[in-house]
Amino acid sequence: MTPVEFANQFLRPYNIKGSEIVPQLCPFCQGGRHKDKYTFALNIDKQTYNCKRGTCGKQGHFTELCREFGVQSAQSTRSTWSTRSTQNAQNRQNTQNAPNTPNTQNTQPPGEYIPHKKTYKKPEKKPHRLHEAAMSYLKLRGISKKTAETYRVGVDDNGNLQFPYYNDKEELVFNKFRYPRKLGKGDRKAWREADTMPVLYGMWLCDYTKPLTITEGEFDCMACHEAGIPNAVSVPSGSEDFTWVDTCWDFIARFESIYLFGDNDAAGIEMVRRLAVKLGDKRIFVVQHECKDANELMHKHGKTAVMAAWAGAKEVPVAGLLNLAEVVPLDVESMETVNTSIIPLNKKIGGFYLGDVTVWTGKRGEGKSTLLSLLMLDAIEDGKRVCAYSGELRADRFQYWTDLQAAGKTNIKEYYDHAKDRQIYYVPNGTRDQIHAWYSGNYWLYDNAITNTEEEMTILKAFELAAKRYDCKVFMVDNLMTADYGRVSDSDFYRQQSRFVGQLVSFANRHNVHVHLVAHPRKTKGALDSDDVSGSGDITNRAANVITLAKMPPSVDAFDLTLEVVKNRWEGNIGTIGLNYCNVSHRIYVPEVGDIINYSWEYQTTEYIELDDNEPIPF
Repeated sequence: MTPVEFANQFLRPYNIKGSEIVPQLCPFCQGGRHKDKYTFALNIDKQTYNCKRGTCGKQGHFTELCREFGVQSAQSTRSTWSTRSTQNAQNRQNTQNAPNTPNTQNTQPPGEYIPHKKTYKKPEKKPHRLHEAAMSYLKLRGISKKTAETYRVGVDDNGNLQFPYYNDKEELVFNKFRYPRKLGKGDRKAWREADTMPVLYGMWLCDYTKPLTITEGEFDCMACHEAGIPNAVSVPSGSEDFTWVDTCWDFIARFESIYLFGDNDAAGIEMVRRLAVKLGDKRIFVVQHECKDANELMHKHGKTAVMAAWAGAKEVPVAGLLNLAEVVPLDVESMETVNTSIIPLNKKIGGFYLGDVTVWTGKRGEGKSTLLSLLMLDAIEDGKRVCAYSGELRADRFQYWTDLQAAGKTNIKEYYDHAKDRQIYYVPNGTRDQIHAWYSGNYWLYDNAITNTEEEMTILKAFELAAKRYDCKVFMVDNLMTADYGRVSDSDFYRQQSRFVGQLVSFANRHNVHVHLVAHPRKTKGALDSDDVSGSGDITNRAANVITLAKMPPSVDAFDLTLEVVKNRWEGNIGTIGLNYCNVSHRIYVPEVGDIINYSWEYQTTEYIELDDNEPIPF
């Protein structure tokens, strides 16, 4: 979703002034008690937003704004990477040249830190009793006073409908609001109280001995309740937001059967499909109906029609069997990809398609892990959550490397280690906190310290949970040789590797994700191709892409590294791309563009922590 698309859905009515979208009311504070107008602005070029009301003061990057409203931003496409990076570099240069610019970077070596965890605010607004006008509107929707009271529907201070979300312990954790009338052109459909915990509406009413029914809206779950359907709940923020799966994971686990009663449109059908995959260890039933949603079905055809649709739900068939004629045709133009900061690579292969596996190979120490670490950050900037396995680095060293790449050369400090006669590069504490806040909840790392036998199965199980629970879309296995395959003979080692790759391919297809896999080559001299990957030949046969990476000799001035696409299933394009390397930030980049990419953590604000001179270095 672009800023303009977001504005059309959530900010109407609004004006556009230069590069800023200025709505009549702030989507967070609604103008406060006095209904202050035009205090909120969303900058199209900088992709930032802020509210000038002191008691609100909401600000941040567009990706955060989308996340607040349960939608996905469409930033970091092939066309915007270069433009935005160049612009950010110019903005940084302007800042550096400005007189009396305060230095907010900490110049001391970093010490210990506390990892960021996702925290939620307690809702501030308690619902008031329904007034006559609100109750009249509910009755027009077919919702009785008894059902409204059961679901604790109320009104806010301005008379808008308030849907309070309680968890299974009956603690108020989330609020959602909408106007108590038919919506007009430009009206927002609904809004939520910011930073509160998304859960299922009505979950506190559920009986675990009966099936759970999940709908797409509060009126839909109340319509189901009116029809006599047990355990009717609603998702909190529309069809594209699945953050509630994590917060409700233990609650969902208690049900044996789940009915999915989605809206009868493209978004609703996609929500049902994705939930059927995420909750696949349950018996899943899909309700089919002829109307837009459950509430409209009840309004047009009565409660019996709602119950009949629910009772006639079809169970999702056994995995592995498809009626080919019922397969949804592939829309090539809408196939989702993950873009990178290596723009020529995006153009050559069309981006990394979800559902595929890419095998990366090259001699040891040639930069494969370094480049893939950078591509994981690119994926986060592209709006995707990621999960990685590293068989060679423990968690704190993996994080240190990641933070250097996220920071970039201009945000990194250096420290001279007299004892070892070397320069040590580090990210200052305040900057590091901003980076961690940026990728907290978006970057997951497999804990390679927890197991030592049959590790490849543990990796796959962890990846399954990362895809289902955290909606991760990009995965990295570094590398194929370091995964523990249990006690196998030398002759069976490569067969186990091949089986593992096959499972990764199946995993990528099943969850519509992309997997990057590092596999070392057999030989150590000469140019490499897909047949040189160590192990069984079907490792590269199963991959959509095979890419090699090699260091250039010191005598070659043009490039530090060469990336060569030797197999590309979708586009069929192969060829070589020259790259350079920064030994300070460990970033790999295209020489023509340069190392000027700014990740969106730089738009965020945080408190800077002063450090003592004697605080330790990361290593």
